Amino acid sequence: MPLIHLPANFSTWSVASRVQKRFGLFGYARLIKMLELLGSSDPASGGVVPLPKNDWLEALAITAEDLHEFLNFLAKGGWLTFTEGDEPGAPLVVHFLKADEFLPYAEPLLFSAPDQWVFWCETELNMRREVTSDPSSHALFRHWCASNVTVAEMLQACEEAAPQHDQLTPSVLHVQLRSVRRERLEKAKA
Repeated sequence: MPLIHLPANFSTWSVASRVQKRFGLFGYARLIKMLELLGSSDPASGGVVPLPKNDWLEALAITAEDLHEFLNFLAKGGWLTFTEGDEPGAPLVVHFLKADEFLPYAEPLLFSAPDQWVFWCETELNMRREVTSDPSSHALFRHWCASNVTVAEMLQACEEAAPQHDQLTPSVLHVQLRSVRRERLEKAKA
């Protein structure tokens, strides 16, 4: 049975209290339902939950317009990001930015071989083989394995780099990854 870790004082967390203030108890219940969907997703997904839009609508008992208002509210609060493809049947993909706080036994997904990063970049980011087979890319993939880069960190780097770059490449991601890790260290020092 999938599990989520919900602190006893969750309703006092800023995200929960802001949701409850803005959307009432229905909003709070929808927030909990979203966490349930996170808990039932693949733990290796790094907090990314892709579901057809109709599944989100049904699970949250919400209209399409209200769903977008709710997700935009949570996105502005820095709690999640979401994307929806334009083509019919494309999933609505929600990325919970603080998924590790709610998945009690989540192990960060680490790759131990450069070929795993090659596969991930090609399947998840649609990178071309010419890019992933380049020797400089393989050097970065080896570096990522040696420095224990997690998929969750890389997803964050992708989200932060995408607005400034037409195409994500290993070198672009590496620069953004350094920023992600530097920011995490600064938070830990505070």
